[in-house]
Amino acid sequence: MTVLIIGENKHNSYVREYFTQKGMDVFDVSDVCTIRSVTGEVGNFRVDVREDDNGINSYCDIGFLILTEQPTSKPVEIDGLPSFPLYSEKKFDVPASTAVLDPAVFLLDYVCESPMSATISALNDALIFARKKRNVFYLSKFIRTAGRGIETLYREAREAGVTFIKYEDIEISADLDKDEFTFSLSHDEPVKLTAKTVYTDGGRDVGERFAYAVDKLNLTADKYGYLTIDTYFLTPALTSRRGVFHLTRDLVAERLDEGLDHIYSVMMSGVKNDNKGVPLTDIPSHGIAVIDGKKCVFCYNCYRACPHAALEPDSFESRMQCLSAACTGCGTCAGLCPANAITLEKETASKCKEIQKTLIVSCENSGGALLEDVEGINILTVPCGGLISVGQLSENLYSYGKIMAVVCPDDACRHFDGNKRACAQVKRLQDMLESARLSADKLKIVQASQAMPKITKEELISFINIR
Repeated sequence: MTVLIIGENKHNSYVREYFTQKGMDVFDVSDVCTIRSVTGEVGNFRVDVREDDNGINSYCDIGFLILTEQPTSKPVEIDGLPSFPLYSEKKFDVPASTAVLDPAVFLLDYVCESPMSATISALNDALIFARKKRNVFYLSKFIRTAGRGIETLYREAREAGVTFIKYEDIEISADLDKDEFTFSLSHDEPVKLTAKTVYTDGGRDVGERFAYAVDKLNLTADKYGYLTIDTYFLTPALTSRRGVFHLTRDLVAERLDEGLDHIYSVMMSGVKNDNKGVPLTDIPSHGIAVIDGKKCVFCYNCYRACPHAALEPDSFESRMQCLSAACTGCGTCAGLCPANAITLEKETASKCKEIQKTLIVSCENSGGALLEDVEGINILTVPCGGLISVGQLSENLYSYGKIMAVVCPDDACRHFDGNKRACAQVKRLQDMLESARLSADKLKIVQASQAMPKITKEELISFINIR
């Protein structure tokens, strides 16, 4: 199995070593701007890279891609004076004389509400500055404590001497002659301070390099250009394209090993090898997009609209083609094709008759993983119940007779509300089935911890009517 790391990141060597120890062949392309094209699907990616002599180097038969390039924002300017970007690697290269005289200020929530990754980065850096005997101020509108380990960072920073100021309103002016900023904050009491060393979260700008990588990898991003939000339990490393992962700032800053373990588990789940040893993923049971070459007008509408990069041009046939291992059968392409050239492949009746097994979708911290000794079931473990979605459940209903989701009890979810989101998703799909006059008895959700194996097993036996 082959992995290609794409992007410039100080953690690349660690990522390379991690997957090498897993027995994988690992290559890397550090400069994303040299990427010419990325084609293919999971297990069979092809990445063409421009070399210095204008030649093309091709990485073929790549199983998985890991994007380590991070979004970068331009320095925030105030009255024409730029501050320093929060994610700069060179922020600690400050002369000792300056460190004594000038405080370091970390300003969050100024351009817009800062993400969790900005909080983690700012707290870590403020702690390092404070331990270097620097006078440090941490300014923010919000105090974020939901992330695992955040409260410890706050405590360590306070003990090291960081001054925390939670402001409601802030006015900032700049003196270009002195190269310094003046802050006036409304708090319990008005606060005023001046500093030359100011680090700010630049807001929603992702930077040209990151935007280029997203475009070349044909990934779906939000309106700001981001691939994933910073909340680990929702989208820890997944992108819209199967086999392509993104090492987010949240993972890099706080839980790199946990993130890599998650990526590896996703790589290995549902993966099988053909007779050539090439990793493949199972084709979705509800069918894939099929293109009628006689109708296809090669308009590229489906290519631009597919959220999973499953449609590619076949230049030899002058038509579009579907990459079966990438297609999820969502039907987006079929709905917008102007020539009605795309249909979804239907399931055969014989295959539908084989649907008998029960699937357990289990949060890794709940009691679902303890049901392996029950015959006739398969278990799909996810990091958090918050990852369970209506789309995933409905897709699995094509392959399984019944689905039982097992998540943590209320107030026991290590990701806070992941279990509640899972319950809401199951209830939503049950309502959809009932509105279509279909049986909602195929779905069930159970809240049980790992300390409740007997109750979990009893719920399962009752659900699948085992005698």
